[in-house]
Amino acid sequence: MTANSVRAVRRALHGALLLMLGPLLGACGEEVELPPAAPLRVDEAVIAQLPAVLPGPHRVARALDSSLPADGERRELAFNLYYPEDGGGYPLLLFSHGNWSDKNSYDLVIEHWVSHGYAVIAPDHLDCCSAVQGIFNSLRYGQLGLIEGRVADLRRLLAALPDIQRLHPAFAGKFDPARLGLAGHSFGAFTAQQFGGAMAYDPDAEQFLPVRAPLVGAIVALSPPGPMFTTITAGSWEALAAPTLVTTGTWDIQPRFWPDWRMHLLSYETARPGDKYALVTQGADHYLGNLICRTERQEPPQVDALRMLQVVTTTFLDAYLKGDTDAMRFLASDELTTKTAGFSTLMRR
Repeated sequence: MTANSVRAVRRALHGALLLMLGPLLGACGEEVELPPAAPLRVDEAVIAQLPAVLPGPHRVARALDSSLPADGERRELAFNLYYPEDGGGYPLLLFSHGNWSDKNSYDLVIEHWVSHGYAVIAPDHLDCCSAVQGIFNSLRYGQLGLIEGRVADLRRLLAALPDIQRLHPAFAGKFDPARLGLAGHSFGAFTAQQFGGAMAYDPDAEQFLPVRAPLVGAIVALSPPGPMFTTITAGSWEALAAPTLVTTGTWDIQPRFWPDWRMHLLSYETARPGDKYALVTQGADHYLGNLICRTERQEPPQVDALRMLQVVTTTFLDAYLKGDTDAMRFLASDELTTKTAGFSTLMRR
């Protein structure tokens, strides 16, 4: 087949995918009745008392659009690096983006962590960058193939840390691989949870698929999915043992998959007890308006919800990756609920 014919086939497939995409996006846009949600009405002086509410002391350095080269059957793997300009030996976080999103759409979260002393690597997965490409690769690899591909991407980055440091000398020594955390949003939240014991389900083999991973000190799961397709089931989190923070909001609703925002709490509720936390914020949706994942959305930015997420995720990471006793005390308290007058609530089990 010639190059021109290959391109023609691809164009035809993309056209067919767009036809398929129309009904899907229509379903995603179905009107839903959102529950009442009171805004944050608390004096700023009170909010300023919350830990990590402001950017930290470190200036953020970036190496964007880096990549590991294609190698045999493995594709080129694009990634961003984020790290403090000063110092070194910071905890290392790998961040997995949501379905159809990309490595560039979470800077407001990632850079807040970095300012507080973390190094972050954020790759692009097979389903990245557009709905068309995501659906195309879903058809090509299957839903389970995409899930396994995401895990393979993160494994590859961990194995390639020496190569990444040679590629970017300024990143050398910035991280401590013994203090490893995984984070992600939506589909990527499940990817992160797999490194702590969560398992995808293979419907053909009729079995769960454990991920044998290095020791993970903390997992941040932003709006993780409930059961979806045949590969993520109600039993997928029963072996999740690593310290985990789940976040969601009362407007975190998608009529096709999660008509009730509480479905995002299933991983918190069914994981092994101990060191599990859940942040719930009034009126927070899946994208914090347009602040993460779908930054092109024509929705008002949910700035207060973002601030609560920054506070709690950073404090959780400080507690479990830095051994910060003040952070651990905050997680064990009801300070967040009290100071925000119930706008955000932190649960634990």
